[in-house]
Formats: sequence, structure tokens, C-alpha cells
Amino acid sequence: MSRFIVSIGSIACGLVVAAGASSALAQTLTTLASFNTTNGSRPRAGLILSGNTLYGTTEFGGANFRGTVFSFPVTGGAITTLAAFDGSNGANPRAGLAVSGNMLYGSTFSGDGSLGTVFSVPASGGTITTLAAFTSTLSGSRPSGVTLSGNTLYGTTEVGGASNVGTVFSIPITGGTPTTLATLNLTTGLLPAAGLILSGNTLYGTTAGGGASNSGTVFSVPITGGAPTTLATFNGTNGARPLAELMLSGNTLYGTTNAGGASDLGTVFSVPLTGGAITTLATFNRSNGARPLFSGLTLLGDTLYGTTEEGGANNSSFGTVFSIPISGGTVTTLVSFNVANGSQPFAGLTRSGNTLYGTTRGGGTSGVGTVFAIVLSSPSVPCSIADIVGGDGNPPAEGSVDGNDFQAFLNAFGGGDTLADIVGGDGNPPADGSVDGNDFQAFLNAFAAGC
Repeated sequence: MSRFIVSIGSIACGLVVAAGASSALAQTLTTLASFNTTNGSRPRAGLILSGNTLYGTTEFGGANFRGTVFSFPVTGGAITTLAAFDGSNGANPRAGLAVSGNMLYGSTFSGDGSLGTVFSVPASGGTITTLAAFTSTLSGSRPSGVTLSGNTLYGTTEVGGASNVGTVFSIPITGGTPTTLATLNLTTGLLPAAGLILSGNTLYGTTAGGGASNSGTVFSVPITGGAPTTLATFNGTNGARPLAELMLSGNTLYGTTNAGGASDLGTVFSVPLTGGAITTLATFNRSNGARPLFSGLTLLGDTLYGTTEEGGANNSSFGTVFSIPISGGTVTTLVSFNVANGSQPFAGLTRSGNTLYGTTRGGGTSGVGTVFAIVLSSPSVPCSIADIVGGDGNPPAEGSVDGNDFQAFLNAFGGGDTLADIVGGDGNPPADGSVDGNDFQAFLNAFAAGC
């Protein structure tokens, strides 16, 4: 039986959902690896997980000091450089990756003779293939990451388009000319610094500026293209300058802002998927963190996890890992960085089981960034089928555990995931074609870290 992984939320730069955790105490951070310029330098984006391997990018470093794509075993070990950028194949990747099969996809902020690229590279390492190069501001420039759906990649550009303040684009997974799905403006929002998330036939994103108060917006665009819809606008009081990708749970979008709120040091917010008032779930005050950058949120149970670039116990510039209840409330600082264990986490977190993984922009052995892990305790996650009971304290009514009970468990603990989201390390469903109690127990064994 393969180890099962639940895909909960976006990894790149977003919140992570952890099953069953309603509160969080200070946790121990482990520095798994340090960047040393040769193997990359200054990661700006978060990690993605495929099987037992984490993948990411560094903005600088590598053979040509123009950035890398790297991998790292989830069990620990050395950073492997899968590919290095040299300008001709793009340069300075600032965003995270998407994965499909054995191929990784991403974007670069610049390149020789271009204003950024979309690229692919084998997950095992090899030649970087440029799928598209942005060469005209009219069609967009400076891409901010890609989202994969089917055979199409979707993304944003920070600038370019008719108003030169950003676009939403798509390209075939095999490469080709970018199709401009929407152009942004001062009213709909400008300067989208993060990638997109997809729900149904609609793409959702944020802009760092524009809107009624020129403090940024949350917007949507049909996947087939069309006029952007402004779902919400920031005004400083409810946050300002959202720079991170959104996270969706149920019918609500969650995210962070880099500024605004009571101390003008950033917020965690929610907004209905259909649009409406922004709810401020938490504000940062430097002692509990400050200025979350490209940190999307990760959800586990009813707790959101993320990072701040600054703030924390050690120094105002080193940053934190934090958690808050999904319904809002007090920010809990799980870790304060201190340079030796990393500093300035720019991106969000990725979860595998009860472990959160992330990167820091600085600190570590060589001062140019780290890969780290934080193991969370989640005592309310069941460890065996015998621990699965209904709300009345009794086992399943029919006296056996099957796929229906598995789904009920996911509904309660998995942030809205479905049986279709449960896959083995090879990307395939359970070998027997059905989900039953045996698969349920195997999932619990893996999810509960062997408890």
C-alpha cells in the first residue's frame, strides 16, 4: 500500500491546513539544509511536494548566479540542483513551481532579451525548456508564477498590458504564445505580485495596488477570459498591499496583506468567494510578526499557518512562523527566526503529514537562505480506525468502516478534500480501484506519522 498524501491547499505561497488542530503552541524548528550560492541563493518562493520530494526555486545562485530549480528529500539530505538559469533560458525565478507527472513548470522574472519566461524542467533534472518568453509590455511582462489546470498554465504578469499595470494570461502546457485573458487597471487593481488559484471555471488573485483606496484588491477572471471582477478592495484599515496567493476553503478566500491593519504591519483576512466585505482575522504588531510577504496560508483543521518577513522575539527583521484560528483571533508565534536558523521567510508553507516545510531568504550557514521543517502536534487526529467515532461518541452506525467513513473523516479533518484527492506517491489511486477500511487505516498510519 502506498503512503497517501492529501493535497490541502496551494503550495506555493499560501496557508496550510492542518487536520484537527484548533490551537498551536510554540514549536521546534529544524534547519534541514542551507543554501551556499553554489546550490542556489536567496529563495523567494515556497516549496511544492510531490511524492517524498520537495521542489523549489532560488532567485540567485547556481552556476551562473541567475537562479536555480532544486529538489530536497522530505526525509532530509542534501539540496540537489536540478537546473541552473543562464539568461538565455530565463533568469531570477521569483515564484514557486507547479508539477504534472514528471515535469515541473514555473516562471522567471527576467531573461536575456525578454521580460520574463514560462519554463519547464524534468523533475529529475535536466534541460530547461522555455515555453514562452514575454517580449512586449503590451502582452504583459514580469510573470508572477503559474497555476496548472489540465493542459493549460495560467498566471499573472506584474506589469504590461493595455494600462501597463498587469495582466492575466494562459499558455498551453506544451508552450506557445501567451493568451491575454484580462488586463488590469487602476479600478480593478494593479501590480499583481502573486499567482492565481482556480475554483470551477474562475481564477482568483490579488493586486498590490489599485482599487478604490489604491491599497489593493481581490479579483476574479473567467478561465476563458473576460473583464476582471473586483471582489473586494483594501483601504488600509482592513489591510493593504496583498502580495501572496490566496487560499480557498469552502466558499471563503483567505490571504495576507503586507501592510495595513491596526499597526500598519499587515493582516490576515478572509473574503467570500462571491465577493463582499473583507474580514480582518488578525493584525500583526511586530512582536507577533510583521509584514507577511508572499506567504500564502496553509490550513490544517481549523488553524491557518503562515510566515512573516519581519518581527518576532529575536529582532524586528528576522521573521516568524505563525498560526491563527480560521475564524480569527490571537496570532500565535510558533517560531521566531534568529539568523542561525534562517531569517526573513518570504513565502508560505507546505505540509506533509504533521510537518510544515518552508524556506528563508537569508540566514543559515552561508547567510543566503535555508530549508526548514516544523513538526506540529495534533493530538485530536485519530491514529486508528478504532479512534474514528461520530459526534455522539459512537462508531459508524453500520458497524464497519468504509469509503463513506473515510470521506466523513476528510470532511471533518481535511479542509474539504475528497476521496479523489487521495493518491499514492506514484500519483495513482489505490490499486484495487476502491477506497475501503484498509485504505483508511493506511491513510491514518501515514497522516498521523505512525502514532
